[in-house]
Amino acid sequence: MNISNKKRNIGLDLARTTAILLVLFAHTLWISDHYPKVIEAAMRLSGTIGVEVFFIISGFLIGKIILREINAPDYSFQNVKTFLFRRWFRTFPNYYFLLLVNVGVWFFVYGELPEKLYKYFIYIQNFSEPSLPFYRVSWSLAVEQFSYIIGPVLMLLGVKFFPKKNRDALYLIVTIFIILCFTATKIHFYYNHTLTDIVDWNENIRKVLIYRLDVVYYGFLLRYVYNKRMELLLKYKMQLLWLGLFIIVILHIFRTFIGITVQDDPFFMIVLYLPLNSFAIACLIPHLTVMEIQSKIWSKFLTTISLISYSLYLLHYTIILHTMKVIFPSEALRGFELWAYTFLYWGITILLSYLLYVYFEKPVTDLRDSPKLKRLLGRN
Repeated sequence: MNISNKKRNIGLDLARTTAILLVLFAHTLWISDHYPKVIEAAMRLSGTIGVEVFFIISGFLIGKIILREINAPDYSFQNVKTFLFRRWFRTFPNYYFLLLVNVGVWFFVYGELPEKLYKYFIYIQNFSEPSLPFYRVSWSLAVEQFSYIIGPVLMLLGVKFFPKKNRDALYLIVTIFIILCFTATKIHFYYNHTLTDIVDWNENIRKVLIYRLDVVYYGFLLRYVYNKRMELLLKYKMQLLWLGLFIIVILHIFRTFIGITVQDDPFFMIVLYLPLNSFAIACLIPHLTVMEIQSKIWSKFLTTISLISYSLYLLHYTIILHTMKVIFPSEALRGFELWAYTFLYWGITILLSYLLYVYFEKPVTDLRDSPKLKRLLGRN
């Protein structure tokens, strides 16, 4: 594949690459409990930040499209339909193809179909409760898919009912409304449920759709501020970068050292932790949007991993690692054997993700710009 970064933002590619490698690194812990303690601790810390980075980048980029579309003089359901079609043509083929592969792996391993499989086909596997053991990484995809729908639809209704309202203001109102609504769901959870530890929090708050639909809209909000105050954000981009990194380090590394736990500070962990994390990541984006990297080798690496990140995310855990552990059990591995298994896992994952992107994901995604599909959508 000829990798070109002429039309890409290398800073955002750096963020995507870092995010997906952090997720891969975190899930590597499933191989064995015998990694060095410092490596094990790093693995436990890295997964959450990786997925959250994807959410903010997605909101920032999708928000740009929505803000442009909503300001079109003829903005209508046709615009929403075209937007959703392009998003779904980008995300559905890979997801459903690998969902079926995952079903095959599950049946091969356990001799039965996964429980409540239908939920995964309509993205409600984690709608209001923790998802089942099958295809664990798909929880974040459900959050993104519903995010793609709710905002554009509400903005379309806003245009219909308030046709004279400033479109930028309408975008901002809908964005803040969604953030407030799904902050309220977390507050409701706080008053009606009790969490015992960080694992309980991870399964019942961080990965449940009705408590997470605000996360992409912090990226939408950043897009609005970026468009309106770009010069100001870029003027203070380094200060924002260090502020964001400082908050991230506190939240992910030193949180427990300063006494913030699920048991002792449930309101902070349930209601404030994730929005504060989103704010911190958003602080990094202005610097990344204007970042430059001179090394062609480094740029090509970042672009390549960024491009295959979706395939890598879908493949790496419950398909590749699950299969490897069934064929070659790894729980007892230590030392050289453990690291050989680890690097083999990483190599297989990146190779298969690259092949999936080149021979399936990209060709199918490119079809959305074919003349026939444009005519089907009523686009010239």
